[in-house]
Amino acid sequence: MMGFDEALRLALTNVPRLLAESLPTGETLGRVAAEEVRAVVDSPSVDASIKDGYAVISADLVDAGPSRPVELRIAGSVGAGGETPTELVPGTAIRVLSGAPLPQGATAVLADEFAEAHGTFVHACADAHEGRNVLRTGTDVAAGEILVMAGEELTPGKIGLLVAGGVTKVEVVRRPRAGLIATGDEVLLPGRRIEKGKLYASNVALQDAWLRSKGIECEIGACTDAFEDIARALTAMIGTSDVVITSGGAWKGDHDLVVKVLDDLGWEFLFHRVRMGPGKAVGMGILGGKPVFCLPGGPPSNEMAFLMIVLPALLRMAGHTTPAFPELFGRLDRDVTGQVDWTQFVHCDLTRHNRELRLSPLDMNRRLSAISRTRGIVKIPEGVERLEEGTIVPFTPVAID
Repeated sequence: MMGFDEALRLALTNVPRLLAESLPTGETLGRVAAEEVRAVVDSPSVDASIKDGYAVISADLVDAGPSRPVELRIAGSVGAGGETPTELVPGTAIRVLSGAPLPQGATAVLADEFAEAHGTFVHACADAHEGRNVLRTGTDVAAGEILVMAGEELTPGKIGLLVAGGVTKVEVVRRPRAGLIATGDEVLLPGRRIEKGKLYASNVALQDAWLRSKGIECEIGACTDAFEDIARALTAMIGTSDVVITSGGAWKGDHDLVVKVLDDLGWEFLFHRVRMGPGKAVGMGILGGKPVFCLPGGPPSNEMAFLMIVLPALLRMAGHTTPAFPELFGRLDRDVTGQVDWTQFVHCDLTRHNRELRLSPLDMNRRLSAISRTRGIVKIPEGVERLEEGTIVPFTPVAID
């Protein structure tokens, strides 16, 4: 059996990165830039006022103060997006609003709180050194500036930056389309009438929800434990998906045929069975140039193999280079144990105590209920058999307020 870290490395390095597609900038949230993106225009496009006030010549106000105001003649006014009425000359001021272009000849803006208007004149009660309250052309974005590097995820802030820089379309890495197959004579897809001895395919529902939360579209299918039925489902899904994930039939039982079918179909085998718990029956290979992941049918094993190996690999296909989840730290409120030659994952609830996060390992007897309550997953790495109560440990946050 392969170690968990090696299995994850193989998964991440053997999935293809998908080709790029061009999208309107406003539709790229969460996508990964396929190439660097440069600004097309300056923002602001002119020197602009950042305050309501008066455009002035700094030299006129060198000696201005509350007890010795300087009187300037008001030569016009201009608002944001407007055109200045005249060139500013010594002894005059032009009324400007926030965002208005700085009139030609002006060197600063005197804010309203230091100005008193009297008809066609304004009394300046403070000085205004050159550049005060002025946003220079290209201060926020300069034409030609690199705004986003290839491989960067597009966040709301980056999208705002791109729009300010005049970028209307962005080349982004295409997201994979995933094919999810539930296997087993006892498995029904949602919507079918339940029968004695049957159960609904909650594993693929969980996978579908996770993938859709990451913007990845899914096609869902099901098949029996018959060799021909599994082969037919796999062949069909490979034809319509970029990656296929099977659930069930991955271990050593009489009806565990998925890997045997894939062997028969001629897949390129990478690994099967990993020293991780839960999730040890996970396997991976390449069929028709596309990755196939075989996951066990038990809900905790299926979920853990999916979250720790499959999901990171699919996000890598979409161009992401950072981990699927951030690493946080919390304090265990009781001991947890694993096997010294094994990577063990522990489902935990999560609470806050003042500024500290507390991790409470969950009882897995009611498996689906425990999974639904899991907010953090603690990893006990190979070489470590026990983490003691009170220890501050890293964990994977899968749900956090």
